[in-house]
Amino acid sequence: MKTDNESRRTWLKGALGATIVGSVPQLARADTPLTIRTEWQQFKASAQYASFRSAIASMRANPDANDRSSLAYWANVHVNHCPHGAPYFISWHRGYLYYFERQLRIVSGDPNLNLPYWDYYAYGAMPAEFTNPAPGNPLYLERMGANVHQALDLAPFAPTVFNFQHGTSNAFEPKIEDIHNPVHDLIGGVMGTMLSPLDPIFYLHHASIDRLTHAWALPDGKGIPYSGFPYSPADSHPYWAGDNVYASDLSIARYLTLDPTWIGIDYADNSVPTSLPPPPILSPTNAGRQNPSRQRPPFRTFRAAPPRRISQTRRSAGGILQASLDEQSVSLRLRLERKDAADIARIVAARRSGQQVVGAVKLVVDEALVAAAAGRGGFFYALYLNMPSSVDTPQARENFYIGTLGAFQIAAASHHGAASIEYDVSDLLARQKRIDFSELTLSWVRINGDTPPSGRAITAGEMRIDLSFDAAPASAPSPARPQGWYGKRV
Repeated sequence: MKTDNESRRTWLKGALGATIVGSVPQLARADTPLTIRTEWQQFKASAQYASFRSAIASMRANPDANDRSSLAYWANVHVNHCPHGAPYFISWHRGYLYYFERQLRIVSGDPNLNLPYWDYYAYGAMPAEFTNPAPGNPLYLERMGANVHQALDLAPFAPTVFNFQHGTSNAFEPKIEDIHNPVHDLIGGVMGTMLSPLDPIFYLHHASIDRLTHAWALPDGKGIPYSGFPYSPADSHPYWAGDNVYASDLSIARYLTLDPTWIGIDYADNSVPTSLPPPPILSPTNAGRQNPSRQRPPFRTFRAAPPRRISQTRRSAGGILQASLDEQSVSLRLRLERKDAADIARIVAARRSGQQVVGAVKLVVDEALVAAAAGRGGFFYALYLNMPSSVDTPQARENFYIGTLGAFQIAAASHHGAASIEYDVSDLLARQKRIDFSELTLSWVRINGDTPPSGRAITAGEMRIDLSFDAAPASAPSPARPQGWYGKRV
């Protein structure tokens, strides 16, 4: 007898068997008008609003998961092809939105229909049109929450963030994904799963992430590898080689997604956020649940996982077994053997000095599962390394903050197998300026949304610190960039 998950995966794979017609978009010429995506508050006052509602109503009502004119089809594309926590997270979704936007125009019959975005840095609560349960509202679904204020921070837009992709230090892509993931978690419902494109707010959320990426990159592309235009393997950065795939006959040349204007897309506002939206006014009951303490959580003792070799290039410095997280925040201590502490010290010293480092320190959450009662989201955990007794400022927080863990992140890591999630903490340790690595502490601060679940939320077979000694990846330098290359069409 198949489990529910096995049956769902079989259905999802079968649903992608249908043949569809797709093509790489034509390059956007300088004399071709750009598609300008607008923020929801402006969008809903335009003639496109009725077209959007009509298209979403039609695509939600269409049960045929083999039909590109159904939301089920696009949910399946997301399940089967989307990268999360990996390179091309931004690139893949940029192409995904491009094709979905084209389909919206076909379904609505409106050739001028553009995707809107939700600027949650200006409006921390979901637009009211998506939370109104009136009969026949195609934008409404049951969700766990509408306020995403606690998912937001300004770290991706700090002046020090120059690099772009996963695998490089202090990079934008993983930092913006740390905003993306908890937005999914706090909204919850189907947004807490890989079938999140079934919820119309998904598309406004990802248009927001895409806009924030473009705003960060302007005006000069920062540390984005330059692909050349058009892409040529002979003189371009190999990062952009190949295609982003959405189905067997729907893909986009990856280099085209470097800059949205290269596929004819721009945004009405290309400024990066400089402040957070005002927090919501909460009832006394919810205020205690939603506002996380800035104090380090109390320590709890877990069963220890001994150090061991994981592979030829990786070993565990130890951790804990059968970890369980509930609505209480918690801290734990990891005591390391002398050899492991010395190796961490060498890796960190090299990072501090700017040397080429072959080695990394990683926090691994292995065999992660979401408890049934927490499967609809409505919460996440903020992770800290060596958190002091209190964290009072954003600057202090940045020196100890690892990232987030929630139902969506586990769903994204497990939809193709057992969930194993890694966080590279090498640069974080280097910033902390400590010299003794015989003991490390981990803190898991519970962040609640509007209607968080109670009881056990996440379990993990093991949480551990790994020392990875993989060879440093070879990388070709970006070709010389013409002045003003980013944000320009040819």
